[in-house]
This record gives sequence, C-alpha cells and structure tokens, in this order.
Amino acid sequence: MYNFDKKIDRRGTSSVKWDKVDEVFNREDIIPLWVADSDWETAPEIIESLKARVEHGVFGYTFPAEEYKNVIVDWYKKRYDWEIESDWITLLSGVVPGINIALRALTRPGDSVVVQPPVYYPFFSAVENNGNILLENQLVIKEENGRKKYKIDWLDLEKMIRNNPGTSALIFCHPHNPVGRVWQLDELNKLLDIAEKYNLMIISDEIHADFVYNGQHQPLAAIRPEMREQILTISAPSKSFNIAGLATAYAIIPDSNYKKKFQKAAEGIQPAFNPLGLTALKAAYEDGENWLDSQNKYIEDNYKLVNNRIADIPGIEMIESEGTYLVWLDFRQTGLTDQELEDLLFHEAKVGLEPGHWFGKGGRGFFRMNLATQRYNIEEALDRLENLMTERFSNLEEDIDG
Repeated sequence: MYNFDKKIDRRGTSSVKWDKVDEVFNREDIIPLWVADSDWETAPEIIESLKARVEHGVFGYTFPAEEYKNVIVDWYKKRYDWEIESDWITLLSGVVPGINIALRALTRPGDSVVVQPPVYYPFFSAVENNGNILLENQLVIKEENGRKKYKIDWLDLEKMIRNNPGTSALIFCHPHNPVGRVWQLDELNKLLDIAEKYNLMIISDEIHADFVYNGQHQPLAAIRPEMREQILTISAPSKSFNIAGLATAYAIIPDSNYKKKFQKAAEGIQPAFNPLGLTALKAAYEDGENWLDSQNKYIEDNYKLVNNRIADIPGIEMIESEGTYLVWLDFRQTGLTDQELEDLLFHEAKVGLEPGHWFGKGGRGFFRMNLATQRYNIEEALDRLENLMTERFSNLEEDIDG
C-alpha cells in the first residue's frame, strides 16, 4: 500500500542530511546515513491535510487550540495505554528547545545535571548553555546471550549524585539515541527509585517512542503517577512521521506549578506556532497509524538486513538495538583512531555515518547509522563497507583468535 522504496531526490531542497554532505564530510559523492530524519514521503493523510490547509491561503499567527491537544491525549491512550489530560500538554517548536526550557525553568545556574553518554549531543549544550554543571554517567556495554547491549551504571550514578549535592536533574533518553536501548520496566523503576531518593527531576526525551521492535514503549511518567512532580516528558511526531521540518513538539507536565514555570521560562524563546506543523500533528495522530506501522515494518527489515550483513564484515560489530531507527556500530577492534576511521569511511567507502565521538567520549570508535532510508541505499552502503573492510581487515579475526 505504501512504497518506501520510492526514489526521492532530496538534493536541492535545503536538506541538512543531503545538502550539507560537502560541509560535513568534505565530499558530495557519499551516501548520507547520518541526520535522524527519513528519506521517504510522510503519510499521504498528512500530505492531504497540508494541501487543504495551504489552499486556505492565510498563514497568520496561530495558537494550539484544544483539538491539537486532544489528539495527543487520544494517541497516548491508544498507543501507550497512558491516560493523560489535555491540561498537562504544552505545545513546542521542538524537543531540543523543550529540554532547554525545562532546564531554565526547573534548575538554577550552578546546579548539576546528569546525562548518560554516549547520548544525543544537544543534551550537553543544553546543560552548559543554562549555566549548569555537566555530570556524565557513562553507559556501559554488557554481554547477554552472546549479544552486547548498553546498561546504566547504577553504582556510578548514585555515587555521582551523592558527591554532587547540587544535582537537581537528569536528562533521560528513552528510547535511547544512539545506542538503541528500550529501557525495561525494572530499569525504569530503579531509575525512579534513585530520583525519589535524591529528589531528582527527570526530563524524559521520548521522541523515539513509536520505534520499538518488540512490545510497546513504556512512558516513564506513567509508571508512578505519584511522582508527577519529578517527571517531565518531551516528545513529538517528527521522527515517527518524518515531519521534523514543520517544527512541532510538546511537553507533558502533570504538575500545574511546574507547567506554569515551564511556560514562563518559554517566554521569548518559544516562537510563534507553525500552522502547518499543527495541521500535520493532528493528521498524523488521527489518521497516520497504519502508515506508521507499515513504515516501522520496513525499518525493522532494514535492521535485520544490516544485522545479518555486519556479522560477516571484519572490523565492525553491531550493538544490539531494541528501538529507534538508528544502529550503533563498533569499529574499535580495527585499532584505528577516530580520524583514521573517518578518513576510511568517508573518503574510501564513501559512506556518511555519524561519528560516535559527537555523542561524548564514550562514543569514540563507534559510528551511528540511520536506517530510515530506501533499502537500495542501505544495500549500497553495506556493499561499500564490506568491500573496503574485507580488503583492509580480512586478517583481523584470525589475529584476534590467534
């Protein structure tokens, strides 16, 4: 019904992903698998709703009427079995602005804020730009049933908070970008135990909530409603429906006092609302679910393809992903520096992966790959990686075994 293999040329559309490759990778003849947006058209239902809105012809100042909040309420009940109220919702221009506003509203300059690298890099700048002290609780790789995945270092997290009594917040990535973890209920409860023990505010970035391979996303704030004063959820339809350029997101803040502080902090920061973004949000959550499920099946098939192929390519190991449309590739066994790896991948393989060190020091030796593209792009990128890595590192496994 939906054709995610349809070839669409995004060059010349001011696409960050495609039109900035020369600036980022110093070459244009590269397959860009970096920026976290998709290379296919959004749902036809969204396109039709936008056409109708454009036909109206007037695009003046717009406010988020109750109807836009109500579709979010319905989506969360239907998709995640979480009953929220429209009064909890504040519309935003993006998740990153929302995180910055939350820190401005709910922390003081000089407070310590925890992030968990390797993690989405705007977290770092949000903390530093607000005058907070950055604390890094590094995720650690553990092996389970022959597969590697990231875990939270709980001992380090508690020690960090105890040693920094001014710690007031933690920015939580759930599901996690870039390592692909979908945090399980026992982990979420443990995090909530720590937040309760140390009176820690959690800002939960849940923008990848619609991308879970097995089961469904568990909103953090839904687990313990009694902790409503300590959890602020920020999300958007932008990843799910490939409408990031329409700049529409939202915060879910059950505590009315915190919501007032948040809205006050947003004054002068939050731009006027985009009428097309609000139109797309409504159409996505009302009529886009079938398209979303079809898209996710396509992405999951891309994931299986990459997983199978990477297993046979020397010098690369794929960290198991449970969600998002991103995969985290480990090149450390090559023994190359980040600069040497970038030269190899960008200028010889001509594959534009996102350098792991952008996500913090725990990302050195890793690269992030975006799977939300046509399969022929994935296949061509894998062919290039396999040819190059086999030529350069065919003896690597023998050396390791020896």
